[in-house]
Amino acid sequence: MAPSLVPKVPMRHWRSSLHLGLGLGAAVLLAGLAPSAAAAPCEQNDHLTRVSGGGECLLVKTFGQAAQAAMLFVLIHGAHSSGSPATSMVGPAAALQRQAAPNAVAVALLRPGYNNAAGEYSSGNAVGRADNFYVENIDVVADAIGRLKTFHKARRVVLIGHSSGAAIAGVILGRHPGLADAAVLAACPCDVPTWRAMRGRSGSPWISESALRYVERIPAATGVAVIVGTQDVDTPPALSVAYAEALRARGIAAELSLLDGIDHVAIIGAPEIIAAALRLGASP
Repeated sequence: MAPSLVPKVPMRHWRSSLHLGLGLGAAVLLAGLAPSAAAAPCEQNDHLTRVSGGGECLLVKTFGQAAQAAMLFVLIHGAHSSGSPATSMVGPAAALQRQAAPNAVAVALLRPGYNNAAGEYSSGNAVGRADNFYVENIDVVADAIGRLKTFHKARRVVLIGHSSGAAIAGVILGRHPGLADAAVLAACPCDVPTWRAMRGRSGSPWISESALRYVERIPAATGVAVIVGTQDVDTPPALSVAYAEALRARGIAAELSLLDGIDHVAIIGAPEIIAAALRLGASP
């Protein structure tokens, strides 16, 4: 689906830009840093290559097919702030499906406004590939996951997210309780204000959601694995530690793994992520 010329911008972004005195035209230019497509559900909603969600059409890469999936893994990529195709979770999705039970399905989902290696875009707005994991985009992803869950008749759903994709997964656990049974959060900026302060970022506060704010709404039986590399300077380990501690205080038996010598990007290929997802997927 080709991107449109004028991106769709959440109302909160308009208000923030106008408050700063940037004006309407400047707000459009800032939001237009990332390609986006007009909101529209999928014309060919096959649930294997694309799925509708919240009025958008999201591209997906599906591994495995089952009349009734014992496990559905949904993988959510990070920001890809360099502008590269958002394909980082395709490899882990393929590996998960190969190692899981025969009737497992793994889906690498392309977030709103992002493109794949073929130059095809999910509709929606990536907002410069930065402050884009706000409520509206998270709800689009959650709706798409719900449709995939129904289509695959999944008995159990496990989310796997990296970086801002991990933040999205964490928010979904609390904002849409019961949609997923478990999640693996790798290199999560789960507390957005603290994360930005740690990186010395100033200026207008972000509207992206903090997974930490939704901990109290996560069902106690939810399985969560929090994984981060000790060499991660983009989402420092302290963020993951604090999130895991908040989960445990809530009564959720969260796993916390600090991978020695691993940085923000290398963690994507860490076998510990696959192992955690398989373990959580097999849990009753």
